[in-house]
Amino acid sequence: MRSASRKLQVLLMTTVMAVSFAVAAGSPAHAAYGVCTTTSMVYTGNYEYVRLPARSGNGASCYIGQGQGSKSAVEALQDAIVTCYSQTAAADLIRDNRDVDGIYGAGTVKAVKSLQKNQLGFKGSAVDGVYGPKTRQAMMWQLFGGSGAPLYPWQCKNPTQV
Repeated sequence: MRSASRKLQVLLMTTVMAVSFAVAAGSPAHAAYGVCTTTSMVYTGNYEYVRLPARSGNGASCYIGQGQGSKSAVEALQDAIVTCYSQTAAADLIRDNRDVDGIYGAGTVKAVKSLQKNQLGFKGSAVDGVYGPKTRQAMMWQLFGGSGAPLYPWQCKNPTQV
């Protein structure tokens, strides 16, 4: 009886480990960062800032997928697309789907996919419609002055290329 019980324990542990490995292997890499829950003003030099989606305690290393992210984080992303990529299909998709509304819905997913593919040069599985560190690092972001007001005329910069 003990032998059967031990075999059952080993079988159960092996199954749990296999399922855990499969789930971890299938999880997107960006999931390790956590969902964007706020925004952060990041200094780019020359009294200029960009407003980035962020996660408390983790800075700008976060991600947003469909139905995720705080309203302010999604709005920062949507604003950057509409402002810095105003003449693109990505911006049109944001404007055509309730404009900047802070909701990462199907329209924002399509817009991010369009941005990733057509403006940022992503290929294959990198065109996933999920905002994460790679998308953030490749994007242009609207500039704000020290008072927090957007700079006019609408100026954009990539803070990782400063």
